[in-house]
Amino acid sequence: MNPERCWRWLANIWLTAVVAIILIDFWSAGRYVYLISPVSILYITLLTVYISSKEFKRWFNHYEGHHPGELALVIWTALMFLLIISNAYLGAGYHISQDIISTYLVVIVLFVASRGSRAYHTHRRK
Repeated sequence: MNPERCWRWLANIWLTAVVAIILIDFWSAGRYVYLISPVSILYITLLTVYISSKEFKRWFNHYEGHHPGELALVIWTALMFLLIISNAYLGAGYHISQDIISTYLVVIVLFVASRGSRAYHTHRRK
């Protein structure tokens, strides 16, 4: 397995883990909030390594794959909508962790940076 595929695989596993922990924490009314921060940090770190590796290969013309991050962004956006709507409906029963919001914002920033890098690279190659 090439390193990029490994990083993508690990990032996807940790995406699944962090979403699962967030949902479990939500259903348990915040009993597992202490797990969100460490799992989110692991996910963001692995996602950053994967994206950096992919962009580095792109800039040195070694990147062949096409694995857009839109799906991860859709998952995060749907999760945020679910939490915000549920939080509004439930009132004070559940508080959205700042770590969840921070992780979502980092995912957006990484996605936009990767898109910008790809667009700039494509523009320079022309």
